[in-house]
Amino acid sequence: MTEPEPPAAPRLTVIIATKNRPAAVERCLRSVRLLEGLVAEAVVVDDGSDPPAEGPVRAALAADLPPPVRFLRHDPSRGAAASRNHAAREAATPLLLNLDDDAFVVSREAIERAVAVLESDPEVVAVALAQGDAEGVAFPPSAQPAPVDYPCYVAAFTGYGFLIRREALLAVGGFRERIGINGEEKELCLRLLDRGLRVVYLPNAVVAHVADAAERDMRRYLHQTVRNNTLGALYNEPFPLVIAGAGLRLFSYFAMRRGWSVDDPGGFGAIVRGLARDLPAVLRERRPVRWATWRRWRRMTRAAPEPYPPPSTPEARTLPSAP
Repeated sequence: MTEPEPPAAPRLTVIIATKNRPAAVERCLRSVRLLEGLVAEAVVVDDGSDPPAEGPVRAALAADLPPPVRFLRHDPSRGAAASRNHAAREAATPLLLNLDDDAFVVSREAIERAVAVLESDPEVVAVALAQGDAEGVAFPPSAQPAPVDYPCYVAAFTGYGFLIRREALLAVGGFRERIGINGEEKELCLRLLDRGLRVVYLPNAVVAHVADAAERDMRRYLHQTVRNNTLGALYNEPFPLVIAGAGLRLFSYFAMRRGWSVDDPGGFGAIVRGLARDLPAVLRERRPVRWATWRRWRRMTRAAPEPYPPPSTPEARTLPSAP
């Protein structure tokens, strides 16, 4: 009599980066129970929470803690990019499911669809998930990684929820820790595209994203956006485009400040001084992408998204659909 084959080893590690939101981490970890058999472990990176998150979260979950869960601690805080990189290095599975701490799984099938794409198509390096409310109802297309309702290639995923190949992420050096948060995803995805790797968005693979109700600090957000867009240009744009590209991103500060009605006296000077401090290190780390990559990226960010999978490919016949 033939022995039954053992179940396949879990191929996913769930990564949650957090700071000072233990209740959100608790909710996110509870949702991981939906992925039993798919997930080897959940890795929570506590990025300088005060008090540390592990004790309260473990106490709150008690017997409901989805096994196994591992906590890593940064003290002092090192930022979201460093937290994701740390967890990726610690993970032992080929695929990583990254969730913001205010996001959570609402459907096992959603994650299975994303895994199926990565396991069937080696050109796809990451899958961008759709975001929705606590019941799993997707937000409008305008709030998604692509403003469309069909699976498609996209320039970048968004940090609240995505799957990515661990080996490919580490091969390009992970997220730029100098950028930290806000724009770090698109900077990474440009470097991955330079290696011929694509990102796919699945509108029928939804995770809940219940954002913090606290009002966003628009001054801080303005500074992050301008600084990080400028850093992305300095790191990646080919010469001589980088000269104009970095300048345009830096001076976009004034249009953004007016458009967002931000009161920010002295803000532009503060951004310039910070960039000047970073510049020597950025130039040492600079690895511009190829011109062909840059042209492809620009087309992707300006044109209607290209459907995925392309017609007549094997993936087009096997991509799971919504029930």
